[in-house]
Amino acid sequence: MGFEIYIPENLTFQDYLAICQCARTLADAYDRKDKQRLRASLAPDIIVDYSLVVPAWGAKSFTADGFVEEWLGPKHLGVKALATQHLLGIPYFKSVSEEEIVVEWQQMASHGRRVEGEDFASPMCKISETSDGRSWMTQTFVKVEGAWRVRIIKPEVLYHTGDFRQIGRPDEGPDLRA
Repeated sequence: MGFEIYIPENLTFQDYLAICQCARTLADAYDRKDKQRLRASLAPDIIVDYSLVVPAWGAKSFTADGFVEEWLGPKHLGVKALATQHLLGIPYFKSVSEEEIVVEWQQMASHGRRVEGEDFASPMCKISETSDGRSWMTQTFVKVEGAWRVRIIKPEVLYHTGDFRQIGRPDEGPDLRA
C-alpha cells in the first residue's frame, strides 16, 4: 500500500487543544509583533530552519528570548511597514509521544508593504506591495513545565506570489536582511 495515514492513539483532546492554542499564539504574535505572546509560545531553546524558504538563512538555534528579539526585530517581522497574516490550516499530527509532538500545518503567510507616509497603526493603511506564501509548516512541540511549547519551526514553501524578500526590506537605511 502507498501512503499510510498516521492516526495518533495517544493524543488527548487536552493536548490537541494545547497544541492548537500554542501554534495560534505564535502566529498571532508574528502578526501583532507581540513579543510577550511570541515568548509565551516558545520552549527555552528553539531551532528555526528556513532552509526550504530562504536557503541562505538555513537552520539556526536560538534561546527563546534571542529568537523573539531577532524575529520581531528590523531584519524580519519587526519592519514597521510590513503587515502580515499567518493562517494555519488543519494540523496533521506526524508523531505523538509524551515528550514531543510533531505537527505539519497547511499555512498561508500573507505579507503586505504599507504605503510610506500612511498611518501604519491604522488597519485602513494602504498596502502598496504584496507577497503571499503557501507552505507546509512543521512545528515540533515539547513539554515545558507541563505545557506544550514550540521547539522547532520548519516551513517548506509550496509557492510564493510577489517578491517575498522585497516586501520585507528595511523601513529605511541599508538592507539588513542578509
